[in-house]
Amino acid sequence: MDRFRLKNVIILILILTDLALMGALVYRRTVAQSAHSRGAEELSALLAADGIQLDPGIIPQADPPEGRSLTRDTALDRKAAAFLLGKGLTSFNQGGGVYSYTSSAGAALFRDNGSFDAAGTLSSGSGETRCREFCEEFHYASLVSRLDEEGSGTMTAVRQFGGLPVFNASITFTLNRNVLVSVSGTLLPETFTVTEDTVPLSALAALTAFQLQVRETGAVATSITDLYLCYELQSTAASPMSLVPAWCLVTDTVKYYVNCFTGTVSQI
Repeated sequence: MDRFRLKNVIILILILTDLALMGALVYRRTVAQSAHSRGAEELSALLAADGIQLDPGIIPQADPPEGRSLTRDTALDRKAAAFLLGKGLTSFNQGGGVYSYTSSAGAALFRDNGSFDAAGTLSSGSGETRCREFCEEFHYASLVSRLDEEGSGTMTAVRQFGGLPVFNASITFTLNRNVLVSVSGTLLPETFTVTEDTVPLSALAALTAFQLQVRETGAVATSITDLYLCYELQSTAASPMSLVPAWCLVTDTVKYYVNCFTGTVSQI
């Protein structure tokens, strides 16, 4: 066999191998999708028997992300402090993971679990605009305004991490006549290490955990309207800032959160 024919045979073999692998992948996906659809239909029927309506079509097949142990970034603390307090910033390490920052505009405290507070005259122009700029700079979304006609009240937002909301890492801005006077919330760094843990719960498993909770506690809900992935911020002595994947179940009454590692159901 000459070199030209041999080359064509090798190419044909490679093409056939790729097609076989692609076919096997499509088959596995089809089987997984079919199993997911059957499970969703069955779970929807079980919940309906408990008086809770659920459209099987809203149950995602997405895999939860890995857990993350965040590493504190004091440079990020200082950046946020400078954003709020302006120039002439003075910093002080108070010990115990607490750093304070002061300027002629006010003062701020940052803690090793990510929580922080700032107060003073924190905006020279529009306070509402300043809040939106802070959210854009430090990755907060879903900004909700509760300001009156004079520009007094609060604005709140939720930290996003890797495109997912961290449901218990929010921020609250307080304004007085469109002047930002205080900020309180959670500032999360982007640096992290992946944490080894158990295989996270799927959406179907999270719904099963929720159903058991309803039966045990008699939680009041008549329908589940949405289901999506998010993170839960946890703090321990060993790891002051850890993100654990969770499923958010939006019902007609409140939101429930199912921890993807423990199956614990909570609400805030």
